[in-house]
This record gives sequence, structure tokens and C-alpha cells, in this order.
Amino acid sequence: MNFFEFASRTQALDALASILVARLSADLTALGQASLLLPGGSSPRALLPGLGGAALDWSRVRVTPTDERWVPAGHPQSNWNLLQQGLPTALCLDPRLHAEPAQAAAAWGAALHDWLPFSAVLLGMGEDGHFASLFPRMPGLAQALDAAQPPAALVGLAPQAPQTRLSLNLAMLLSTRWLGLLAFGERKRELIEAVLADTVTSREWPLHALLRQSAVRANIYWAP
Repeated sequence: MNFFEFASRTQALDALASILVARLSADLTALGQASLLLPGGSSPRALLPGLGGAALDWSRVRVTPTDERWVPAGHPQSNWNLLQQGLPTALCLDPRLHAEPAQAAAAWGAALHDWLPFSAVLLGMGEDGHFASLFPRMPGLAQALDAAQPPAALVGLAPQAPQTRLSLNLAMLLSTRWLGLLAFGERKRELIEAVLADTVTSREWPLHALLRQSAVRANIYWAP
């Protein structure tokens, strides 16, 4: 993996926006289209102006969240709503492709197979070691983190409301030409360092499966 440390969050976001724009631009030139997966949350929200202001033909860039809360599409907590507002001219795919979570996950995962491999996947992480909506000790976690499984989407269970989530599994998230992880704060750095040291405790975190896999190099962007 690559670990990029920055003195400020603004510097980290600027550098991250630059590399994502470069990856998307390369695929637009080579393939005529590009695809980008982004997380929700406050840190990625601050990234969107730097992306949206880039001189890219966003009408040829397909975007979807790495995970989604099972709330209405226009809800303030919807990750898709965040992306659709921040990148209004991109082709933003809403994971809610069915009225029921399980069917929506199946349809979302099937739709994304036409995008593979993604141009870039950016993940966030929580202070409990989760990424996307793959939480410690949730039902079905071991299968969701098995990189040998077919790429797919699934119904996740969060420890806090809204508990029902849609998430891509690790195999789907690794089906990309570039993989990034955005992490701010000392606590998240401690978690990353524990995973790299392969501590016994860290093996219980989904983050362990992400950073210890060998299929795709992870690029970590960290700032205090």
C-alpha cells in the first residue's frame, strides 16, 4: 500500500481530487467513459467541490456510492443524494433500484457489473474499523469480506440508525484500477497502524481485510 501523509485536510483533499481527476481523464480518453465510486460522510463531502470543478466531461462519468443508507433518495443522510448534488452533471446511479433492500442490492450489484473494472474507488472508514457499510460483527460479514466471492452488493446492518444499509462487498470494491482510502484524525491512523502490524485485535475489523489483501494496492490519504 501507499501511505500519503498531509499537514492539513485541505492539502489531502486537493491531492486526492487531483489524482481522481487524472484517473477519470485517462479512462475518458482511452475508453470514452469512466466510473467512480465514492463514500458518504463529511470528509468526502468536502472533496466534491474539487472534483466537480474539474474540466471533465462529467456526462460520460458514471458515479455511485460505495454504500447507501436505506432512506428515501432525497433524504439528507442519503449518500446518493450527496453525490448527485455535488456532481450534478455526472451519471449518478441510485442504489435504490427496487422497493425492498434485498432486491435493490441484487439489482444494484448486477447493474455495476457493466462498469467493471471501475476507474477509481475511494473509501472512507469509521473509528470502529468499518468501511462502506461493512461493520464489525454484522451478519454475513465474513462472506462480504471474502475477496474470492463474486463481486456483488448486499444488505448491511449498521450499529446505529438507520441500521439497514446497502453495501458493495469487498470483491466488488477491489474490481478497480485504483483504490483509495480517505482517513482523518489520530484514531484512524492508530487503526491503520494496528492493521499493518497485524495485531490480534485488528483482525476483527473489516479494515484488516481491506488493507491486508494483495489484489489491489491501497492508497491511503491521511491528515490530522
